[in-house]
Amino acid sequence: MSNLPRKIIAEGAFQRFSKNSEHIEDVKEGIEKTRSGESTLVEIQSNPDILKKRIDREPMPVAMAVERINGTPNFQDILVLRKIFKLADSVGKIVIRTSPSKSVGFGTGFLIAPGIVITNHHVFPNSKSVEHSFIQFNYELNDQGLPRTVKTYHFDPDKLFVTSSLEKDEKDPTSGLDFSIIALKEKSIENEIPITEIPHATLDESLGKIVEGENCVVIQHPQGDYKKIVLKDIRMLTLSEDFLIYESDTLPGSSGAMVLGLGTGEVVALHHSGVPRKNEKGEWLRKDGDIVRAGDPDDAIDWIGNEGIRVSSILKTLKAMKVPRKMQASLNKVLRISTTIDEKDDTNKPKEPTPDPLIVVDDQTKIKPNEPLQHLHFFEIELADNEFLQLDWKENYKKLIPEIVSNEALFPMSTDSEQRKLFYIGIRSNKNPWEIAAYLEDLPQIEIATPDLPVVTDIAKENLIGIQNSDVESTKNRFAQWNESEFLGNWKTSHYTKDFISKKDHESIRKWNRKAVNLPDSLEELKDWNKISEHLSEIKLIQLDTGYTTHSKVLNGYNLIEDEDFMDGNDAKDEMNDGVLQFPGHGARTASIVIGNQKSSFENDGNFGVLYSEGPQRFQLIPYRIAQSVVLIGRGKNLVDAANHAINSGADVMFMCMGSYPRPMIYEVAKSAYDRGVIWVCAAGNEVEMVVAPALYPGTIAVAAFNPNQRPWKGSSYGNTVDIAAPGEDVYVPFEDESLKEIMAYGSGTSYATPHVASAAVLWKAKHQSKLTQYNYPWQIVEAFRYCLKQSASKNKPAHWDSKNYGAGILDIQALLDEPLPKKESLEYAYANNKGKPSWDLGLREGVHYLWQTLVRKIKPGPESYMPEMMLSPRAQTALSSLSTQPIQTVFERTSEGSLDSPILKMYFESYE
Repeated sequence: MSNLPRKIIAEGAFQRFSKNSEHIEDVKEGIEKTRSGESTLVEIQSNPDILKKRIDREPMPVAMAVERINGTPNFQDILVLRKIFKLADSVGKIVIRTSPSKSVGFGTGFLIAPGIVITNHHVFPNSKSVEHSFIQFNYELNDQGLPRTVKTYHFDPDKLFVTSSLEKDEKDPTSGLDFSIIALKEKSIENEIPITEIPHATLDESLGKIVEGENCVVIQHPQGDYKKIVLKDIRMLTLSEDFLIYESDTLPGSSGAMVLGLGTGEVVALHHSGVPRKNEKGEWLRKDGDIVRAGDPDDAIDWIGNEGIRVSSILKTLKAMKVPRKMQASLNKVLRISTTIDEKDDTNKPKEPTPDPLIVVDDQTKIKPNEPLQHLHFFEIELADNEFLQLDWKENYKKLIPEIVSNEALFPMSTDSEQRKLFYIGIRSNKNPWEIAAYLEDLPQIEIATPDLPVVTDIAKENLIGIQNSDVESTKNRFAQWNESEFLGNWKTSHYTKDFISKKDHESIRKWNRKAVNLPDSLEELKDWNKISEHLSEIKLIQLDTGYTTHSKVLNGYNLIEDEDFMDGNDAKDEMNDGVLQFPGHGARTASIVIGNQKSSFENDGNFGVLYSEGPQRFQLIPYRIAQSVVLIGRGKNLVDAANHAINSGADVMFMCMGSYPRPMIYEVAKSAYDRGVIWVCAAGNEVEMVVAPALYPGTIAVAAFNPNQRPWKGSSYGNTVDIAAPGEDVYVPFEDESLKEIMAYGSGTSYATPHVASAAVLWKAKHQSKLTQYNYPWQIVEAFRYCLKQSASKNKPAHWDSKNYGAGILDIQALLDEPLPKKESLEYAYANNKGKPSWDLGLREGVHYLWQTLVRKIKPGPESYMPEMMLSPRAQTALSSLSTQPIQTVFERTSEGSLDSPILKMYFESYE
């Protein structure tokens, strides 16, 4: 909206405000008395007729209705709130465009009949003005803090367009109310969703929907932002002819917002303007007292009130309007008048050609027959620092990239400027994704674009002793063999098992890992159990893995009310699909270290979870399913969404037993978890030597694995970012055999070390719950845990321990709980000296992806068809050559041979530490 119409509207609002200023001051005084309890809403009313009608709207005796109305400022029936939230679905964000590529502003509108929207005249003054504009419903955040799927509709002014001008024209009785009502196209742009599926509000002409001093609710899209609802103290001040004046709390872009009465949940007005404060010369004033100058933003102006057009006046005016015959049926829907007009098509009207039939590919794409099917590629992008370029991307991304099918913020609720620049987009194309990324980075709006490709994790087998690699790599990876004889042969002289082996105490042998972390036979024997048990059920532990199973070892140990599936939207149950490198049930095996019960129905049981207790309030783990297989992350976005949801839903601790090469969005979500005080325990990695992401990031707790001889497991990743080691080689966990019989077997990996430390974090936080309030910042809780973890481990570490590469020592739970909390002044922010995300060239990022995929596949071979081969672009080859002291062909050959000596990968990994 230009400054001229805004000034005209606001000046008119000011005049009406001034005309009623004495009465408004009386109402304001009355409102203050109601707040202090000196008066009631009923007592401050100036219009007894409206008060009576308001009382009549309450379905109860008069005395009770009066009492309820007087209590409105503090109490509200839930049924009214449900009604309001339903009405909120009818409110949409309007994007005003003067051409297909030029956006000039935003507004708000809401449906008042199926497929018919109302907004302000100054938003759309004529039918031509809606030609390139559109309205978006569901432009809001869901209960996970993530954007909902938007439904976008173009306008159809030929079907209905009526308007009432800004200024009153004495010759036109329908003028001066600043509203426009327009029909919409029947189907959404994205997925052809019928407009009839969007709820609509119903306009009621009768009085009594709100009284002076009663709260208003404003539902709006301020400045084009996600849908907002203003519930805080906005009181109706007075009715003025065709307008309603109320206290101020709206922003530009709120033009056309829905104004409701909180007491009734009824639409009372169409918001159209703020009322500016003026000096004696009639000049508008800023909040700082200075005169408003050209270019001053709206939020700098001292708005003293708001004005909306009364619903009753809008309906009265509509009834007086004359519209073309073809529009009458649509107008009748608004007025709720039965349509009797013959709506048959004009036989002389030329028939539109029948469009080609469409074939549904997925919920986002439809193609014509014989049209080549394009692949859907996903990218994480970082926008440029320039705010104008950021805004241009948000408004014009479809014009910039016609093939784009989705665009969403990765951190929609973040206040961090870096995270607000991160978006996730989907593009349909048959081009190489790295070629598309190069095109994206050439756009001035985009700084970095990285394909979100399927990534092999560092865990490609369960490392079961006694089972040959050919068995592990079969397509029946959910099955295992009981292998205790091999365990006894390998560890007959070990530190934790030799005494039990000589006594043939198999139960103690199988739970050697519990002895290794200094855990008694039951939690009740912990020194601090009374204090821990008081808060244990309050601690929320979330597992990011392949989901849960019904294996009896973990039965009843899951919280299946808060479980989440970030793969296909169902519940988090592991589908247990066999296949190449699938390894179903991994989530249940790692969960058993936390919640495994003490006695199950199968033979050769013995081990049970660190947090298992036979008491009435058994601790439960919340499973999040982020991958179909622990060896392959299909989209890093699944991990980011899961971690974001865990953070925003109040997770205390979360753990993850998979990892890969560093990726920008995973770096950011790890930092976000740290800043919010979530203890994120991560596996250091398996068999690739380098500590993997997210374990390598400063804010996470990285866990290596050790064996019954108190020595590092040979397959464990290592490095100076490792914090601690825990039992990970030959830990007794649940499986199934080939007959689907439940068994347990010994398996190895940092996957099994990680849940030990996550469980310890839960116990630690439960013990210190009341004392953790001493820390000023959430991240200090993570650092306090890291401090206690390392201090306790370093005091009891084996003499031969390599602290430089495998952490401070081995986990000692009782010593951890005994360790005094550090002073907040001694804690250092993990990212204080961190350089942030390094800005590596796209060619190097492509090369790293290639080297990683090749390295992991050659270390743990599987059928070549499991991951499609990639041809490196010349850009990637040049980038790798420039960083290698060896010929590029030698780099490829060494990686293909499974060599772990990859200086380029190590350099890339270390740059994120």
